[in-house]
Amino acid sequence: MGNESSTSYMSRHMYEIAREIASLIGDYLWLKPGTTVYEESDRISDLDIVTLNLNSRNPTPNTGGIIQMAATISFSTSKPVHYYTEKSIAVPVRSIPMQFLNISQDEKNHNEAQITGFWIDLFKEAVAVMPVNTTYKLVPFYGSDDQLFKALARRTFDAAIGLTVMTRKGSELLEFSYPCFEVGPMLVMKEKPELNQVFSFMMPFTNEMWCTLAAMAVFNAFVIWLVESRSGHESVGAIFWFPLATLFYGGHRESPRSNLTYFVLAPWLVLILVVSSTYTQSFTSMITTSSDTESSSCLDIEDLKKTNAIVGCDMEDPIMLQHLVEYIGFQRKNIKHIAQSSIDDYAKALSTGKIKAAFFWAPYSGLFLAKYCKGFRSWGPNRNLRGSSVIFPSGSPFAPYMSEAMVRLSGNGKFKRMMDDLLSFPECSSSTIGVTMKRGIGPGPFSGLFILSGTASAVAILITVIRPMRRRWERLVQGMLMGRGLWVWLTTLFSRDQRGNQLQVQLARISFTSQTQLTSS
Repeated sequence: MGNESSTSYMSRHMYEIAREIASLIGDYLWLKPGTTVYEESDRISDLDIVTLNLNSRNPTPNTGGIIQMAATISFSTSKPVHYYTEKSIAVPVRSIPMQFLNISQDEKNHNEAQITGFWIDLFKEAVAVMPVNTTYKLVPFYGSDDQLFKALARRTFDAAIGLTVMTRKGSELLEFSYPCFEVGPMLVMKEKPELNQVFSFMMPFTNEMWCTLAAMAVFNAFVIWLVESRSGHESVGAIFWFPLATLFYGGHRESPRSNLTYFVLAPWLVLILVVSSTYTQSFTSMITTSSDTESSSCLDIEDLKKTNAIVGCDMEDPIMLQHLVEYIGFQRKNIKHIAQSSIDDYAKALSTGKIKAAFFWAPYSGLFLAKYCKGFRSWGPNRNLRGSSVIFPSGSPFAPYMSEAMVRLSGNGKFKRMMDDLLSFPECSSSTIGVTMKRGIGPGPFSGLFILSGTASAVAILITVIRPMRRRWERLVQGMLMGRGLWVWLTTLFSRDQRGNQLQVQLARISFTSQTQLTSS
């Protein structure tokens, strides 16, 4: 340091430190009020160092030989400024319907992701009505909800977008924006078909069952008519209706005469007995339950638990899984995982019976019912939860502005219009592609009886057709045999006459020889 005193040395270096601090501050980006684009004129030229006060004029070295000196640096500006920084907004990559959140590769810049969906549109609308200007960058977050909460608590991100259920644990670490909606969860089940008063009698069986039953009745009637007509029955027309009459009442004034008719009727009557009893039970149950179509879904949940029915939900959502197991009381083994993004898979599983019920968060169940508006119904359990579309680290100054913006969007009807546009489908369907919601009982359970009755009728036809052919064959054979017998008789007769003539000739020769011998003697 030469002849320079320690005080002057520290003062000179203190000013150098102050200039370094001012330079660092100048490297930050500052914005004028009301501007959203950074300009060069908004730099350090508007920030001036006013004072630099040394608090100690006689610094003394400490035990380590280091001279300590305190100083205060004050700054002033010629006009108000706002600190500019680009906020990092996390977008968790979750299994939700793509209408709410869709992350794809940008066509122009393949290194960046293109993020769209309802939650993004809602966030942009809220930012547009906020009283402060800000810029942001959407960053996909590949991780669990717990990892996202910890990242927000560490202020790795300034906010996160997406449906988040408000819980007590989350409230200790995070701040939620204004909850615009209830999240549920919602129970979705296949709706019982409405009973048509005109054609209600056909509901217990499917169309295939009715067609099979009618075809079998006509076939058996034809077989019985064929059998009885061959046996010389006088009332052949009346006996034709015998199998058809057994569909409605057991008695009939005409009695079959052929044993083949009883052979055909035996399995047919067994089939009719089983089908009629099944029809009566199914139709009675349908009539009694149709008057109570608006039954309480709470009872449906109790029935699902008692019968150990399989229900579907997105098991990667820990809050949903915890709600089903701990609050509703489903066993974990009876819960089937189906990604919440695949609402078509839910509709297919419900239609085919792989699951008896499905659980969604309320916004997503609304989308499901909007797309499949026929054949399904929903009901919300008593435990209502609130959800937020944007979450912040605790103490974030950005959170109050976002909540205020959400309130404004809800108040002016913008949020409702956005939801209506999201849930508007030009055409809704009742089931998934390639899957038809079945009603009634098909011919499958009765296939054994149908095969038995059809086989008996087929055997009766063969016997009825073969029997006349056999008689004709016998007559033909008899005729052939008779013709052959006449030929044999004629041949025998002719041979007898020939032998008689030969005998007479021999006798004549013997007689002639005897006479000749007598004459010569």
